[in-house]
Amino acid sequence: MKRNYLAFEQTKYPSVVSLPGGCRSEVMSLSHPELPSCRLLVRWSLEVSREGKVTPKINVLSKIPERALQFCPQPAGGAADAFQSLLRVLGPEAAIESIIRAVSLSSDP
Repeated sequence: MKRNYLAFEQTKYPSVVSLPGGCRSEVMSLSHPELPSCRLLVRWSLEVSREGKVTPKINVLSKIPERALQFCPQPAGGAADAFQSLLRVLGPEAAIESIIRAVSLSSDP
């Protein structure tokens, strides 16, 4: 994943995207401004085989306060699986863009 792409997403959606470790962060935090305690964390790493094949690993983890889970037991329970499906169909950048738009509640393309 290109570091400048992550910074671009943070610039494009400043109220939703944060990079806790700066532009070299391995984690992108996504939260809607009105629900700051409910977050999705996008974590990525690169796996390099002995043959030199590079495979990106991108995962989504939901962080939902215990109190919120009492009202809706599975609000983001399928987020990780849904993201992996998007990743296979759309590729990394489009999948991340889709999840950012979902968190921001934006319908812009």
